[in-house]
Amino acid sequence: MTQPWLTFALIFAAGWLAYGLRVTLGALRGRAGLRRLGVRGTRTEGEVARGPRREGDVMHPAQVRYRAGPRDQTYRRAPLNADLHVLRVGYEVVVRYDPADPRRVVVVRTQASFSPYTYLVCGVALCLFGVGLGLWSLV
Repeated sequence: MTQPWLTFALIFAAGWLAYGLRVTLGALRGRAGLRRLGVRGTRTEGEVARGPRREGDVMHPAQVRYRAGPRDQTYRRAPLNADLHVLRVGYEVVVRYDPADPRRVVVVRTQASFSPYTYLVCGVALCLFGVGLGLWSLV
């Protein structure tokens, strides 16, 4: 083999492409979780009041405390997309709630994660970087 760097560059490009696809698929799954609300919703901040817990055979999701509604009432509810986020007690979260029914809420992001839209942009950029690196090494 006269060009060992070519093999290394192609493996490196394939790795970046695979990682970009993984990030992109995770972002699309996160965006689907936001669609569970059914409406665009109103954005507000809150915190995780209670973590997920098991009582016998029943698994209860985490509960989020947030202020919402026309009277700025405080709610403590389980988000519709609790399975997509790591929700630990005390985490600050950004949520969207349904203005018609403020008890319906989805988590947009936590202090340990970014918005799904940010992940989508990063994933696509990583895929393009992997493809570009592969094409550059072949030229």
